[in-house]
Amino acid sequence: MSDKRKSRPFSASRQRRLTKRSSSLDSTRTPFNPNSSICATNVILVAIDLRTPKQKIEDLQKEIIESKDESTAEQYLNQLVLMQVYTNLEYGDNSIENARAYVNLSKFYLNRKSNFLPQAKFHALNARQILEYLNIKPNDDNILQNLLAYDIYLTLTKCSINAKQYLLQRELKIKNKHILSIDKVHINHDFNLIKKYLDKLKHLMKPMAYEQIHMEYLFVKFDKILFDSKEFDESIYELIDQLVIYIEKFFSNDQIKRTIDLYLRSGSYLIKYDENIQDGLKYYRKAIELANEQEKTKSSIKHKHQLANAILQRSIAKVRTDRLTDDLENEFQQAIQLYKESDGEMNKNVLKVIDELANFYTKAEKYQDALNVLCESLPDKIQLFGDFSEEVIQTESRIGSIYLREGECLNAVEHLKTCLDLQEFVYGSNDSRTCETRRLIEFLKKDPMVSRTFFARTQDGIRQSRPVFRVTNKVSHKKEDLQLLQKVTKKPPISSKT
Repeated sequence: MSDKRKSRPFSASRQRRLTKRSSSLDSTRTPFNPNSSICATNVILVAIDLRTPKQKIEDLQKEIIESKDESTAEQYLNQLVLMQVYTNLEYGDNSIENARAYVNLSKFYLNRKSNFLPQAKFHALNARQILEYLNIKPNDDNILQNLLAYDIYLTLTKCSINAKQYLLQRELKIKNKHILSIDKVHINHDFNLIKKYLDKLKHLMKPMAYEQIHMEYLFVKFDKILFDSKEFDESIYELIDQLVIYIEKFFSNDQIKRTIDLYLRSGSYLIKYDENIQDGLKYYRKAIELANEQEKTKSSIKHKHQLANAILQRSIAKVRTDRLTDDLENEFQQAIQLYKESDGEMNKNVLKVIDELANFYTKAEKYQDALNVLCESLPDKIQLFGDFSEEVIQTESRIGSIYLREGECLNAVEHLKTCLDLQEFVYGSNDSRTCETRRLIEFLKKDPMVSRTFFARTQDGIRQSRPVFRVTNKVSHKKEDLQLLQKVTKKPPISSKT
């Protein structure tokens, strides 16, 4: 037997692969010609950024300052993201600079719509994690550390308060689960830390710079009192006066608008407590006086809206606190007229005022007036909001309820039936609002006139008579019915006696 190892013959496909591989290795390469045209080679030349991360940070800071008034929100966000990336590369994950970059990102999202609250909270928590890693505490000598900690806890508090405010919004049908999951328990803890860092900064900052951050702190405190306090806070009066001073000092462009908004929000808080209702109405009056003065000085659509809103808010407050004065109806009509002058004869704001006017009529027991304004506004609501809108459903329900209170059962059930159909389609059969409307209709069915008119067999509104009884159809010819009939009529077996 030969020691020579037998070689396995190549298959056709293997032979082709081997030939192709060897030919590619032996092929002559084209030499590079430096004088050849670059365009003919189809090569894309990419510039390499040789700047260090520190140089990129400096250039980016200049770019942000120069394009502050011209850049869009998307461009500014891209700049902030790049700043955080470069800062992380230059200074490291757990650095004060990286924490500051996270705070800037958080503030950007916080100033957007409420849907971006989770992103704002996420970046603020990243900054706080760095703060805890560095073990930064309130101190008397380091302004950067105190200012960073102040900004972090202030941003976290703002996120929590805004999430609480979002939770209280009734007009939202579907709530964002990510916003609902934001922590709202540690507001007082974070706010106490803010005060500690603020006390340290008072001796480290210039007076003008300190007043600006102190004003921001007071605005957050004001929001906290409005949305977080369970009992009346006596410091609200001093807080309002201090905020008015700061608004006059630091806001020149929209000073009156901010002051009006502050007075309206103060009034809405004070009227919740019986002993302070009169003070709350005084702040509403101050807001109307400022808005009226601005409208007379420089009339515009914006100022008409501002005045109409102030009048409407005070009128709503009077209705809620049972201050049903004789001139209250005229105030509602004045708000309607201002909205018509600015937005046209019929618009969403006018319909909103009409709904509040109907509330006033109902509370003043002027039920016919309430019915008139609600029935007149119903076609406009269908046209503006749609047949299946929340506004149309509520109006149908209110009209039906007022008719029921007045004892007009036929009119009541007509609107309640329409309301029930809409509620079952929009909310579902098991919703509490749908069940309540269904309960009212079941109650109204006990009235014979209602039952005959709306719930008997009808065709084109005319009640049909009973179907004629036919002898030929006495027995059903369906299989199941026939078997049942035979079973019932079958005679029992005769038992044999023994």
